[in-house]
Amino acid sequence: MKIFAQNLAKLAPDWVTLPPELIETFDWLEDQGWHNTREAGQPEDHYLLIYPPAFKNHPAVSHLAFGGTTLTYTGHWSTPDPDIDNRIFEFGETSGDGGRLAIWLDDEGKQQFVHLGHDTLGIITDDPTVLLQFLAMGYPEPGYLPQTNVTPIQAYLDYHGVQHLSDFAPNETPVMPTALQGFIKERYNLDMPATAHDTGITEFPAYGDATTSDAFALWITALTPAPTEAELAYEQELLRRVETLDLNDDDSSETIMNKIGTLFQSKD
Repeated sequence: MKIFAQNLAKLAPDWVTLPPELIETFDWLEDQGWHNTREAGQPEDHYLLIYPPAFKNHPAVSHLAFGGTTLTYTGHWSTPDPDIDNRIFEFGETSGDGGRLAIWLDDEGKQQFVHLGHDTLGIITDDPTVLLQFLAMGYPEPGYLPQTNVTPIQAYLDYHGVQHLSDFAPNETPVMPTALQGFIKERYNLDMPATAHDTGITEFPAYGDATTSDAFALWITALTPAPTEAELAYEQELLRRVETLDLNDDDSSETIMNKIGTLFQSKD
């Protein structure tokens, strides 16, 4: 177990057992030189990327970084809930809006790999090799994947609002994490499936979805308190402001981001 995995283990609660497949993959990524440490150097400051440094600012690579945190899932709630926090261990960032990868201790005492997205959540798998396949496929944001039955390339086209790969500039064409894929193939004899759905991963339910059968989503819903009047008022105001942005289906990603950016501009 190399430096990154050692520091991740320090952050993990006692019930977490890091599967050997994950440790081996973390060690391999570290051997490639993709282990980074923020200035403070605490266990939560260590993180792993899945691409060489040259792709750090590339506009079309998979948004995935492994790393632990001292923040808790309910830490931003008006009253944090230890019954939730004591059964969730976050160990990766999977989308630009804060989507996270975590291990959940289910009601049977079994570890499940789960997705905690901005709008959706749910069980990914209980199999570490399936998790590695999913994460190595190269989806733009594994933590924001509206449909799991699309290929990563199609997801990039949809994400950027274009029809063909030729619509990308030469230096902005999507880049798959082929080195990581090669390691998984060599070490575990696993090919990359065409879609996440091919691994058994289905669409993740929305928060509060009463029709879902996803055990993790149901557990979170059961323990999440009803919003306060102040929180409801804030949500209504935010929705009203979003409606003023005049977002259109044919807007480019850049146009959408520029419109959203106006929410944060001073009114002076």
